[in-house]
Amino acid sequence: MHFEDLRRFLPEKMEGLTRAADGGSTGRYGDVSVSEAERSFTLGEEREVKVRIVDTTLGQKLGQAIRAAAEEGRDRAQNDPTAPIFWKDKEAVGFVRYDASTGQAEASLLVGNRYVVAVSSRGYPGTVEVRRVARDIDLEGLARLDRAPGGADHQGKEHPW
Repeated sequence: MHFEDLRRFLPEKMEGLTRAADGGSTGRYGDVSVSEAERSFTLGEEREVKVRIVDTTLGQKLGQAIRAAAEEGRDRAQNDPTAPIFWKDKEAVGFVRYDASTGQAEASLLVGNRYVVAVSSRGYPGTVEVRRVARDIDLEGLARLDRAPGGADHQGKEHPW
């Protein structure tokens, strides 16, 4: 998928923050292809939120790692800030990390069994902001992007959820 197709799923604005930068690229490196689109928002030096969407032929390996990390934390309570994400309605599974010493949080999601969405924040307490931003993205639309009729993904495989 070309990065311009991914870019339309990035948030246009975030309340209280200024849109700081956009980035994107599509390339092929031997048998590996990678497309990525990124957008960041800031509030001075105090706060930052970045959203990145990646489509790569290495997606299967990345997806396995994301699913494994989410499964590892499945027993965590839903109010645990590092509880994994299982949004069947949005065709997304993922995990959340938070480093209190740096004030950085990250949500990494596998969407539609193909796309990797990473939402990171700096300067927010906990993981509430990355979860909120991730939930507000049109993940259902992203999951359907370039999907064959009948609900299969780009490789003709049915989704596990």
